[in-house]
Amino acid sequence: MEKRNLLILGTVVLGCFNIYAKKCPNIILIFTDQQNVNAMSASGNPFLHTPNMDALAEDGIRFTNAYCTSPVSGPSRASIVTGLMAREAGVDWNDNSHLSDGIQTIGDVLGCNGYKTVWAGKWHIPEIYPQRSRMEWKRLHGFDLLPFWDAPDKSWLLGAETDPPLTKAVVDYLDSYEKGKPLFLAVSYHNPHDICMYPRKIGWENDKDSLLTIRPFGKYKLPSPMGIRPDFLSALPPLPSNFMMEYDEPEFVLDKRTRPNPYGDEVQLAAQFSDMEWRAYINSYYRLTELVDKEIGEIISALKRNGMYDNSLIIFTSDHGDGMAAHKWAAKLSFYEESVKVPFVMVLPDRSIRGSVNSNLVSLADIMPTFCDYAGVSSGIDFAGKSLRGAITSCSDGFREFVVTELADNLKDRSRKGRMVRTERFKYTVYSSGKRNEQLFDLLLDPGEIKNLAYDKSYALVVKRHRELLEQWFKERNDDFKIVINE
Repeated sequence: MEKRNLLILGTVVLGCFNIYAKKCPNIILIFTDQQNVNAMSASGNPFLHTPNMDALAEDGIRFTNAYCTSPVSGPSRASIVTGLMAREAGVDWNDNSHLSDGIQTIGDVLGCNGYKTVWAGKWHIPEIYPQRSRMEWKRLHGFDLLPFWDAPDKSWLLGAETDPPLTKAVVDYLDSYEKGKPLFLAVSYHNPHDICMYPRKIGWENDKDSLLTIRPFGKYKLPSPMGIRPDFLSALPPLPSNFMMEYDEPEFVLDKRTRPNPYGDEVQLAAQFSDMEWRAYINSYYRLTELVDKEIGEIISALKRNGMYDNSLIIFTSDHGDGMAAHKWAAKLSFYEESVKVPFVMVLPDRSIRGSVNSNLVSLADIMPTFCDYAGVSSGIDFAGKSLRGAITSCSDGFREFVVTELADNLKDRSRKGRMVRTERFKYTVYSSGKRNEQLFDLLLDPGEIKNLAYDKSYALVVKRHRELLEQWFKERNDDFKIVINE
């Protein structure tokens, strides 16, 4: 703890200056939990309606190739708040791991440089909701914690319960905010994470005649696109084109599907779904996304009503994706695109770029360095990410050559790990154990990741190049993962 305090003091000495000598933007981070990159109508998806997420995209830049650093909540969130890989921050799993001593968050850095820093909602590093802790939390790694619900001990499980009171607390806070300091506000929602309860059959009602009447958590009636709930099974969203599993999948991935493992058990529980159940899963997932979109709209309205929207740098994203039936995969803990890609929208404070679509490779580790850049703060941290200011002006291959994602998928066997590197055209993955432990996909010709090219001799040089990129990354980021090939 002393080491951490000294580092924070160093930031004050090196970075603090008169915040009022320049016009600093408010910085607003809004993120959901487990939102697939395509679960947003701005992406062209006709099966859901997200007008508030879409409005942010219209006011800013929508990045189409944004990746989480780890496809699971706690580790990904550790990267979001530190700009480091989850492993570097000390959080590889959803367990009791706290950020390592000496690690600074965006709250620490901006708080030492004149910002009021507030965290509202889900945290998950490790407490899902620190407000539940018996400790008297006043500051959370540099943030003031905004209380929003006094619930019974056994509640707090469902976003259908927590998200609306979270919105109310944030709106009330914005309505009463004294604008003496620029504000950093993180609003962390729970949904569409409630879809995890679908395979577990928790809290769902099932009509004897129609899967369409499946409603999450009994009393919560879900909205449907344009306010019209479909009445026939034929109106359910279709299965994705890559619904079928890849032939000869890596043993590491197959183990995740078949061996009992409570850490991310959704994929195992969903293995017995019929095609119609998968379509109902997707339908419910879209409805949950629409629920959280409504909450986001109220936050944006409050920012506008209080004159804060036009001087705010806003990032909207999610901590990781959801398999959404692609490869018959539910939830996360996978390197498939649906689990590792996230929606990502950045709205600039000067609105100099509006309604653009950007295909640069982006990492959630870029969030903290971006915020520091636009706040005019030098942190002195060796970030794994970099400011997205450069991505705005760079062509598709000018911002970065590749992005890396890490995976640790088993609490009881912590040797099980994987690494993924995505370049402009290809994605290469390698796992620590099991036969056929490599995958290579040509995302230009095969965006659904149907055909594994890792063992195709004509792609040997491509595989070799991507192994080299990972090895380079391992040295730069002090990663002890070893690439061992098990054919």
